[in-house]
Parts: sequence; C-alpha cells; structure tokens
Amino acid sequence: MATELDQVDLDFTKEVINIGFAKSADSLSYFLNEKVYIQPYDMKFNSDNYFPLSKKNSINNSYLLTTHIKGAFEGKAYLIFSEKEVEKLLTANFSQSILSKSPEEKSGIINDFLLEIDNIISASVITQFANLLKYSIHGDVPKLDIVPSSELNEFLRKSNPGELKIFYLNSKFVTKNVDISPEFIWLLDDRFFNQVNQILGSKQKSELYAKLTSNS
Repeated sequence: MATELDQVDLDFTKEVINIGFAKSADSLSYFLNEKVYIQPYDMKFNSDNYFPLSKKNSINNSYLLTTHIKGAFEGKAYLIFSEKEVEKLLTANFSQSILSKSPEEKSGIINDFLLEIDNIISASVITQFANLLKYSIHGDVPKLDIVPSSELNEFLRKSNPGELKIFYLNSKFVTKNVDISPEFIWLLDDRFFNQVNQILGSKQKSELYAKLTSNS
C-alpha cells in the first residue's frame, strides 16, 4: 500500500534537502575556489509521474544529471541545467584557452565538470538522509544526458515507472560571477517514509522537525 504523506513528512523532507544543499554549497565553494550559495525555493510534490519543469519549453537542450540512490531505499536525484546556464558556469570557471578547445575536448570538460558538481550536491543530501534516519544508503556514479528541453518531461516520465514520490525544487545557484536557476528533482520510494514513521511517532516526528528547523 502506498504511504500517505502528511504535511510534516513533506516539510521534513524539504528541510533535510535544504540542509544538504547548505552543506553542498560549502563543498562547492572549495571545489570552485569561491563562495557558493544554493537557495532552494518553490518546492512542489506529486505522485502522478508528472514533472513540473520550467525548462521543458525551452528551444535549447537541457543537461540532465542523474544519481541513483542505493541501499535501504531506492530513489533518484536529478539536477537540471539549461544550455545557457552551463555556458555561464564554464565561462566563470575556465580560461578562454580551455573553452576554445575542439568540440570533443570541450564536451569532455563539460561532462567531468557537471558530474563533479552533481556528485557533491547529491552526496550531501543523501548523507543527510542517512544520518537523520539512520539509513545505509549511498549515491551511485552520476550520469549526464543532454536532452532537448521540449522533450525533457517525456524523457523523465519514461525513465520512471511511477512508484516513486516526486519532490521538485527550483533553486538559485549563486557565486560572485554566476547567478543561475538549476532545477532539482528528488524521487523517493515508500520505504523512505515508512522508515520515518517507524522510528518516529507523530509527536516525536514533530519534535524532531522542530529541532531540525531550529538548527538549520
């Protein structure tokens, strides 16, 4: 039977993701050698295998990074950049001599750079899930797909059978030279929420959530 989510479940999940983003921003600051802020907002939830993406109507490509969550529960983490956002990231972080390399070489640079960003962000959030819920989980090696933005929703729908609950967030990714809005999607199965409800009664869950938000 599918787990019904109450508002505390949704708020709890959002807050855990927020804390993970804050920690990933610190790691990205070290990786990019400048201060990074990740500010999530506009969280949506649905369980109907529909992805409310703002980039899906763009005429350009989207860069879709996928991390599979393995272990005590199954899930997926998606990080989505537009083509323009990727160019902004590259311009801010690489010299012109690097950017003027052949298309094949530049493609390899983009791939490695985005995969490392995704790995840092996903690992930080997954670690928060593991620590707070005492899970044994980890992120698999991330994958990059370049998809026409107009086909992105259909691509995601075909990649997911519909059993996973979908959490969607817009975000602001800000550095000294970059201000972009990547999209995040987290898909979690019922075992995630079953575990929440097994280890926490409604009163305990509310108390933990209050503690969690006061420390974030």
